[in-house]
Amino acid sequence: MAKNITFRLLLTFLTVFLFILLPNPVFAHFPQGPHTLSEYHFSVPPGLERQVNFWKKIYSEYTTDYAVIHDVDNLDIIYEAVYLGGESLSRRAKDRKLSQVKNKYKDILIDLARGKNKTILTGDEKRVHDMVQNGFYRAAKNMRSQIGQKDRFQEGLVRSGRYMEEIKRILKEHNLPGEISALPHVESSFHEGAYSSAGAAGIWQFTRGTGRLFMRVRYDVDERRDPLLSTHAAAKLLTHNFEELQSWPLALTAYNHGTSGMKRAKSKYGDDIVKIIANYRSRTFGFASQNFYAEFLAALEVSKNEEKYFPNLTKFKPLQYVSMRFDDYVHIDSVMRHFNMTREEIAKSNPALRNPVITGQKRIPRGFVFKAPAGKYDDLEPLYQRISNSDKHDDQVRSKWYTVQRGDTLSGLALRFGTSVHELKRENSIGARNKIYVGKVLRLPDRNGTSRDRTFAVAQAKTPEPVAVAAKTVEIQVADANNSSYRVRRNDNLTKIAQRFNTNTTELSQLNNIKNPNSLYPGQTLVVPQNVVLADAANIVTDAQQSSGAKDKEPETGGETIAKEDRVIETEPGVKVQLASISSPAYQMNKNRPAFLPVTFDSEEHKVSRMGEITVDFDETLSHYAEWAQLSVSQVRRANKIRPRSQIPVHTKIKVPFTSTDPEKFEERRQEYHKAIQDDFFSNYRVSKLVVRKVQKGETLWEICNDIYFIPFWLLGSYNPDKDINTLSVGEPIIIPIITPIKSKDS
Repeated sequence: MAKNITFRLLLTFLTVFLFILLPNPVFAHFPQGPHTLSEYHFSVPPGLERQVNFWKKIYSEYTTDYAVIHDVDNLDIIYEAVYLGGESLSRRAKDRKLSQVKNKYKDILIDLARGKNKTILTGDEKRVHDMVQNGFYRAAKNMRSQIGQKDRFQEGLVRSGRYMEEIKRILKEHNLPGEISALPHVESSFHEGAYSSAGAAGIWQFTRGTGRLFMRVRYDVDERRDPLLSTHAAAKLLTHNFEELQSWPLALTAYNHGTSGMKRAKSKYGDDIVKIIANYRSRTFGFASQNFYAEFLAALEVSKNEEKYFPNLTKFKPLQYVSMRFDDYVHIDSVMRHFNMTREEIAKSNPALRNPVITGQKRIPRGFVFKAPAGKYDDLEPLYQRISNSDKHDDQVRSKWYTVQRGDTLSGLALRFGTSVHELKRENSIGARNKIYVGKVLRLPDRNGTSRDRTFAVAQAKTPEPVAVAAKTVEIQVADANNSSYRVRRNDNLTKIAQRFNTNTTELSQLNNIKNPNSLYPGQTLVVPQNVVLADAANIVTDAQQSSGAKDKEPETGGETIAKEDRVIETEPGVKVQLASISSPAYQMNKNRPAFLPVTFDSEEHKVSRMGEITVDFDETLSHYAEWAQLSVSQVRRANKIRPRSQIPVHTKIKVPFTSTDPEKFEERRQEYHKAIQDDFFSNYRVSKLVVRKVQKGETLWEICNDIYFIPFWLLGSYNPDKDINTLSVGEPIIIPIITPIKSKDS
C-alpha cells in the first residue's frame, strides 16, 4: 500500500514537472493577455515567399516611372516593366501606352491557349510560354499592373526620421511589437498629408469612420492628420484586432480588411494566413487585402536593411516640440499675437488643426494639446496666461450656412444677413466676378465682420474660386433606346420610373401600351428610353479644372469625346452625344455640395413632440445622427424601430427626436461633417473628365466605386442626382467622374 502511494506521488510529481518544462501548446499558439502582445517577431511564413519578393521589388527596384505588368495570383509571373515616360507624358498617354503593352501580352496568351506551334514562337512568346506554362486563357484574364514605389519608399524613409523614434516609443507604451512601425511605409510612405480617394488620411490612413472611434475627427480638428496622435490610435486599433483574432498576421490584415471580415476568414480556415489568402473569397477581400500582409513584410525587410537598398540615405532629424493643453476656446489671432507665431508655423506644428481654425473661421478648441517648436520655446504656459480673459471663450464659433436660391445676389444676401459683400466673398473664396449659383452653399460670416488674413487659406486650398454661367445641358442618348428594358421593383410607380430615365409618364405609357398607370406589378418588364442629362461644363467643372486650361480632344476608339471648355465628356461605344441648350437646374458639383433637404415636421403633433424627419445622405450612420442630436444610438433606433446592425439606405427617411438639441444645431453639425469631407477631397483631387457608360451585368455599386474607378460613393451620387444609385439596373446609363490627384510640392 505504501509503495502504491509512493508510486502515485512520484507519478504526480513527474507530471507536474513535465508540465512546467514543456510549453503549453495552446499558449504557444495563441499568446494571451496584454503582456504578450509585444512578444512576436515577424518572419515570412512558408508559402508567402513569392508575394513578399514581388513587393520587395516594387519597393526597391521599380520607381513610379514604371508599371509592372504581372499575374494577379502568381506574382512570380512578371510580363514586363513598362516605362511610362516620367513627366513627359500625360496621364492619358501613359494609360494608352500601358493598355497597348497589356493587349500585346493578352494576344500572346490567347494565341498560346489556341495551341500555337511551339517551334515558331518568337522571343516574347517563348518567354511567356515558359513563365505561364499552362492555363493561358485564365492568365489572359488575370493580368494586372502595379506602379513601382522605389522613389516613394525612399522619400518615406527620409520622412520617417521625423517620427520613427517617437512612434516606436508609443508602440512600446502600448506593449506592441516595434516592427509595426514599418506599417506607415505601406499606408502612406510616411507622408503627413496623405489623403486617399476613399477619404483615408494621415500616415496611418485612417478613414473617418474608423478614426472617430479613437480620435477627434471634426470640422475644426482632425487628429488623423497628426502623425503621433494617430499612432496612439493605430496602436489601440491593432491591440483590438489582436485581442479579437489572437494572431498578428490576421490582426495586421484586419487593419486593411476589417476585424469582422478576418473573423469570418478565421472561422473558415483557422489562423493560417497563407491558407486564408489562398482560399478565402469575399467581395471585399480582393488583391489589396490578400497582399496586405506580404506588403508589410516586404516593407519591414526593406526598411530594416535600408543601407542595402538605399545606400548613403540621410533622414530628417526628429521633430522636437513643447506642448500644453488649452483650457478654453481661443482664436488663432490671439495665439499668433501672444505666442509670436505665424499662421504657417501654427499649422505646421499642429497638423490636426483644420483649415477653418487656421483661417480663423473657428477657434482652437478647448482641450486641444497645442504644440510649438522646442528650439523656440521652453514653456508655453506663461504665454497662454498672457491671453486676456475676454479672448478666452467657453464655446466654439457657430457655423452659419445658406444655400443660394433663384434670384439671390451677393449684395442682397449681405443686406439680409447683416454683413458685407466683401466679407461674403472672402469667407467663400468668391472671385471678382461675384458669381454665385443656385445650390451653392455659402458660409455666412459672423456679424462682427472681423477682418482676417486669408492668404494662408488660399495657399492651402490649392484651387481658385468656382465660376458659374447660365445653365446648359449635354444630353446623351443611348442608340436604339427601344431595345432597353427595365424590370419593375417593389414600390415603383410610373412617375418614379419616368424620373429615373429622364422621361415622362405619357411617353412611358405609349412605349408600353399602358392604359392604367396603377396596374404596374413587381417583375414587370417595361421598355424605357435611355436618356442621361448632364449639366454643362461650367456647372460641373471643379475649381482646379477652371485654372488648369487642360484640353484633351482626342477621341476614344469606338466612342466619342466632347471637349467643352476645360471638361471632357467621354462615352462608350454605342452612345450618341449631342449638345442641347435645355434649361435645367440639374445639379451642382463643386467643392461646395448641394444643400441637404432640411429637417421637417410632418404634423403639428410632431412639432410639439419635436420628432423631426430627415433624408439619409451618403456617409451618414445612426451614430452620426445620435451624435448630432446629442442622443444615444438606441434612442434613434427606437424612434425608427430599427434593429441593431440594420442598414439604412441612402435617400430613405429617418426620424430624429430633437429633445436634446434644436434642428438648426443638428443641421450645422451635419453640414460641417459633409463640408469637411468635400473640402478634404477637393484639396487633393480634381474631376478631370466624365465618362458616360451603362451598368454592366453583375456590377455592384461597391465594385464601380472601389474596384473600377476608385471614387467615393457621394461623388458618384452627386453626378447622378436623379438616380437611386443603390438600385442601378443593368444597361442603365450612369455618369462616372474620373478623378486625378492634385500634385503638391510635398506629395
